[in-house]
Amino acid sequence: MLLCAKGQVLGQAAGRGTVVGTVIDAHTKQPLGFATVFIAQTTYGTNTAENGTFKLISLPSGSHELVVSFLGYQTLSHQFTLQPGQQLAFRFELMPAANQLQEVVIRPDTNWRYNYNVFLKNFLGQTANAAKTTIVNSDVLYFDFDPEKRVLSAEAIKPLVIENKALGYRLHFVLQDFKVDFQNGHTFHAGHPRFEEMKPRGKAQEKRWGEARLKAYRGSMMHFARALYQNKLEAEGFNVRRLQRLPNPNRPPEEEIQAGLKRARSQMSGPVVVKSNSSGPEDSLQYWMRMSRLDKTVTYLYKDPIPYHQIIAPDSVRNGQLKLLFSDYLNVVYTKEKEELGYVNQQPFSQRRAPTFQTSLITLTEPYTYIEPNGMIVNPYSHMVEGYWAFEKLAEMLPLDYTPAE
Repeated sequence: MLLCAKGQVLGQAAGRGTVVGTVIDAHTKQPLGFATVFIAQTTYGTNTAENGTFKLISLPSGSHELVVSFLGYQTLSHQFTLQPGQQLAFRFELMPAANQLQEVVIRPDTNWRYNYNVFLKNFLGQTANAAKTTIVNSDVLYFDFDPEKRVLSAEAIKPLVIENKALGYRLHFVLQDFKVDFQNGHTFHAGHPRFEEMKPRGKAQEKRWGEARLKAYRGSMMHFARALYQNKLEAEGFNVRRLQRLPNPNRPPEEEIQAGLKRARSQMSGPVVVKSNSSGPEDSLQYWMRMSRLDKTVTYLYKDPIPYHQIIAPDSVRNGQLKLLFSDYLNVVYTKEKEELGYVNQQPFSQRRAPTFQTSLITLTEPYTYIEPNGMIVNPYSHMVEGYWAFEKLAEMLPLDYTPAE
């Protein structure tokens, strides 16, 4: 529970501000010392003192999400906007979550190792960077599989500690939601990551990390959102066109196909007969099987790049944010970097091909959402991605305060 917030303008560095506050137990009103307080998906973070107080200085102005985490308590997050030179004060009251922890601990999972491997594949990813990324405290993870819906979900009783030795970051990830839907092939996860820069062994490793971070940034969703916000898509190497998926006019309705299959199978007491007459199409098992294999949709890709005004619009209420709103899909091609071989070869029985430009699809699951100047899409539930962006997962993630070298 957030109790109060107040702000005052101080003489700080241009474009910077400060957040101070206190973290207490919601029932006892006692301070919670050594609680973790951080700005989500950034390197800005600290721990509360023994009296529950904290201070985050030199924060960039703009919209942020402040996260408060403490073992045995429900994680609390609060979105706020910081003006240049402003200091905001908060008091957070955390609710105990002891009952939830007990419920998780006593739940057995005989398939833990298998579920964990599925989790790694869909959480960290399968890129070259993912191969150099490990979860230090994997024992805090618990899984649940729903056999009817064919959905695997995961939860963690503590923040996940993740070491990305490819990019030089240690992440503390408060996992909010994780699901793999095997029926439709969708994967979703949400949470609050806190970044810490790892200390390089020397100049050579520092240089490698810098180059790897720049490579991970180029063509990423964060890069795309920043370029879109600044109206620099083409200059930054992005080709964005509208894509539509419409019902396949050559495919009969699903109900008709299933009825035809059932009818044809019931007539298979003797030889299979292929019939054709003027009153309608052939009514055979081969015909209905062929219809069932047709794609349910056909794809139409527009020739010309989509104008900016059909993707983003200024918002008079949320200063500094732009509305992201468009119809159908955006087909996003990044022309300055090619695909990883791991992406090209991820389907073991597919036809081999040479890597080409990275191509992704994004669609909105809500009427609109917001993007920030730092490249953050505010609501993780507001959109879905396919293609290369779906291949790049947590092992490619960079903090929102990352700035590529000129």
